[in-house]
Amino acid sequence: AVLMMTFGSPEEITYEGVAEFFTNIRRGVRPEPHEIQTLYDHYLRIGGTPLQRITKKEVDLVASALGEQVSVYFANKFSRPFIIDAVKEMENDGIEECLCLILEPHYSYYSVMGYEKFLESDQIKFQIIKDWYREPSLLHYWADEIRKILDQIGDNSYKVIFSAHSVPVLALDFGDPYIDQKMQAKNRFILGLPFANDKTCQYINADCNDSKPENA
Repeated sequence: AVLMMTFGSPEEITYEGVAEFFTNIRRGVRPEPHEIQTLYDHYLRIGGTPLQRITKKEVDLVASALGEQVSVYFANKFSRPFIIDAVKEMENDGIEECLCLILEPHYSYYSVMGYEKFLESDQIKFQIIKDWYREPSLLHYWADEIRKILDQIGDNSYKVIFSAHSVPVLALDFGDPYIDQKMQAKNRFILGLPFANDKTCQYINADCNDSKPENA
């Protein structure tokens, strides 16, 4: 079997829907009202989130490509369907071996390891793909999508921002590979872009974070 997993998202874009999701991220501790309101406002500003729809489409495409010989399951870390529920479903289906693909290409103790702790079963042997940020098809896809946008711009009046989720500074003390991996990925696929050798620096790097370091 194959188990595809992602972070999750609110099951409904309401204050309480966002609150439930945020509480799951905080390991059962409900955030302060102003924190919930801020996250809720962010979701409203972007019109909700397409994460679940996109992920389920990916799961369907993988299932179609593998055919009937391999069962493909889907789970989220912080929203339904939860990983532990998917594991129970696989056990009920008699699954004994499972290849796990986390839809985050870079490895971090603060992300991928969070998925691993839910993968427990006396019946199923799990094999986890730790990272896949060096996969050529992924790098080519990113480069092609950026190139399409740059072709539409048609001149050099742009600045490309490479953004990724941040991790606490504490992660550096434990040798978390995430920061190095995301920079390696950026450097690899940037070679296929028109500004790869541009000395005027047509791109910048930026991190984003939506939680306090101790809750990341």
